[in-house]
Amino acid sequence: MKMTAENDRYKKIMEILRSSRPVLARPEEIEDEVIIRIQRRDHQADRVTDFMSSLFGWVYIGWVRRSLVAVAAIMVSVFIYQQALILKQVTNISRQPVVIGSEPFPGSMTGFDNKLTIYKFSNRLSPASEIKISEKQLDQILESYNDLRSKYKDLIRIIEEDPELKKYIEEKLDENRKYKPEI
Repeated sequence: MKMTAENDRYKKIMEILRSSRPVLARPEEIEDEVIIRIQRRDHQADRVTDFMSSLFGWVYIGWVRRSLVAVAAIMVSVFIYQQALILKQVTNISRQPVVIGSEPFPGSMTGFDNKLTIYKFSNRLSPASEIKISEKQLDQILESYNDLRSKYKDLIRIIEEDPELKKYIEEKLDENRKYKPEI
C-alpha cells in the first residue's frame, strides 16, 4: 500500500507541474529574439554554402570533371613510366662491376686494363677477344699494375717536392721532344 500512495502523490505533482505554465514578463521580446537568432544561423549557413559553392562549383561541370580525370590518368601514366625507367636504370647499374679504391692512372688509360678489370668481376672478356687467362695470372697482372701505379704516384710526388729535380726532368723532356719527330 505504501507504494500505491507514493505513486498517486507522484502523479498528482506531475499533473500540477504540467498544467501550470511559467509566467513570462515579456513573451513578445523572447519570441523576437528566438526568431532573430534562427535567421542569423540560417544566414551564416547560407554564407558557408555560397562560399563552398563558389569554391567548388566547377566540380559539377561535366567537361571539367572529365578533363580532370584525363589529366589525373596522364599523370599516373607518366609516374608509372618514370618508375619503370628508374627501375631499368637501377637494374643496369647493378649489373656493372664495382671497383673500390682504384684511382685513375695518370696519363692515357689503355683498354687492356679495363678489360682485365671487367674480366675479373664478370669472368669473361669481350666477345672479340679469344684470350684465356687463369685467375692466378689475372691476379698477378692486376697486382703488378697496382704496384706500378703506386710507384708512379710516389715518383710524381718526389719530383713535385724537389724543384731542382723537376727542372732537370723538364729540360730532359724538352730535349727529347726536339729529337723526336711528331707523327
